[in-house]
Amino acid sequence: MTARKSPIRWRAIIRAVAIAYGTTFVSGLVLSWAGITPETYHVGYPLLALCTGAVGVALALRAANTSHFPYLLAIGAGLWILNSIGILLGAQSFAGWADSSIFTGITLVLGRLLVGTSLDRPAPAASYSSLVHRVTQPHRNH
Repeated sequence: MTARKSPIRWRAIIRAVAIAYGTTFVSGLVLSWAGITPETYHVGYPLLALCTGAVGVALALRAANTSHFPYLLAIGAGLWILNSIGILLGAQSFAGWADSSIFTGITLVLGRLLVGTSLDRPAPAASYSSLVHRVTQPHRNH
């Protein structure tokens, strides 16, 4: 019997993209309120943005309850497309948006690393029952 891959749950992807984008957006507002901007902290701001983005991706993967590659790729594509709003608002050039794909990719990898392997391991279903079975069996001494 072969295991079928479950289809991608698109509602989970949309929710995950909203969580990751919302976390990054709110953290950007908090950093700005604290006076941490790209102009004042040339190195620190991008690193903080990368870290908060990775936390957002980790939260999104946790909410989707999976960390499989198709989900990670779909979340990355959703974030990348959602970031195109900056072009429409005139806050970012098309070249800058295309260059942001590297930043988005690094954010996805770091977020996936924060989650670890805990979402990929299936829960051991038979471990408790086998333990109970072993404990309740009479011991035979030869």
